[in-house]
Amino acid sequence: MGLGETLRKAMDKLQGASAIDKETVKETVKEIQRALISSNVDTTTVFALSKKIEENAFGEIKGKLSRREYVTKVTYDALIEILGGKDAPQDPKRILLCGLFGAGKTTAAGKLAHYYKKRGKKVGVICADTFRPAAYEQLETNTKLAGAEFFGIKGEENAGKVVKKGMEKLKDCDLIICDSAGRSALDDELVKEIKEIEDNFHGDEKLLVMGADIGNLAKKQAQAFHKAVGVNGVIITRMDGSSKGGGALVACNETGASVYFISTGEKINEFEAFDANRYLSRIMGYGDLQGLLEKAKEAEMENLDPEELMKGNFNLRMFYEQLKATKKMGPLNKVAEMMGLSVKMPKEMLEAGQEKMDSFKVIIDSMTEKERVDPEVLNRGRVERIAKGAGVKVEDVRELIKQYKQMKKMFKKFKNIQSEKAMKNFGEKGLADALRQMQAKKAAKKLRLK
Repeated sequence: MGLGETLRKAMDKLQGASAIDKETVKETVKEIQRALISSNVDTTTVFALSKKIEENAFGEIKGKLSRREYVTKVTYDALIEILGGKDAPQDPKRILLCGLFGAGKTTAAGKLAHYYKKRGKKVGVICADTFRPAAYEQLETNTKLAGAEFFGIKGEENAGKVVKKGMEKLKDCDLIICDSAGRSALDDELVKEIKEIEDNFHGDEKLLVMGADIGNLAKKQAQAFHKAVGVNGVIITRMDGSSKGGGALVACNETGASVYFISTGEKINEFEAFDANRYLSRIMGYGDLQGLLEKAKEAEMENLDPEELMKGNFNLRMFYEQLKATKKMGPLNKVAEMMGLSVKMPKEMLEAGQEKMDSFKVIIDSMTEKERVDPEVLNRGRVERIAKGAGVKVEDVRELIKQYKQMKKMFKKFKNIQSEKAMKNFGEKGLADALRQMQAKKAAKKLRLK
């Protein structure tokens, strides 16, 4: 059981308790302690958080919150606080990346270039890693994939010289990212090389790249790099596959070198600015509508409207747009996770291969506009006609209809928050509340964490 699932279990127990008293709060805190410690969060931090929740749980309530809602708010806010994070730079000019071997620095450089390229910047990337043999080729490939400009001098051993020439070559770029070499440890040789690079680069942002699997050891590493070269932010990679990701986030927050970005998968677009509230909401299964809207915008999917999906107005035309968006926005399980649906999406839909997705596209293309908008008109005769036109079996068309109906049934649950007034009142944190409330089948009581 992962961090998010365990935390959600603790919060659900709180919502389902018959009474909110000190014993109930203590039980909730114990569940949270287990979740955080298993995610490699330092025990001192865990017990400090526990004390804070218990001390504030029965404070004076301001506003119209019930005691249950107030305790939920105190707990949720405390978790967000220890995760920390800081707004990612909006208009950086020069970003220097540093870190040890195996952290994913070169991959992060390509993802970072893609992130800012999608935001309208002309990005250049310098390969100042003259130590690792394959670094040049790997970074060149990643940079091209990101649509950015690349500079490196193959075979050159002097990193400072590479950076100096790279700065001249990429002078017309809005943003220049410099990927430095790593070592197995932060030794004098590495510090000397990074300082030599910085003397020629003059980065306004110096970001440390670390893998999530480092856990609470991130604190020690962040402090050491900050002392040596003055890093002011962190990128955490492999957040999708490590149970220690929460520990790494908390540890970085304690150093003051807050997390700017997290890498959530292998693809170049599986990289995002870190926001503690959105991250916590998503891993606990409550969704991240804002993140989904941003992904849709990046993918230039004008016809994909997540808010319409949330309202339950789901038809085959929208289903078709989602299929078209899959290649750009990532696999359906990622999109489902951002909608707070990952635990309830049909397994066969999440695991559908590209061949199956392509088949669905062809089937929907064979339908009339009326059939896409109102699938209820699909009778036996229409299904047979569609199958013939798409060159598939009738069973394939029926499978598509079956999966569409499963998804539609789930999206209908979001009608509880469809009014414009409710959406305005909820805001980002309130939306997370509504999603949690539906997951816990407590539709009658809307939690407000804001």
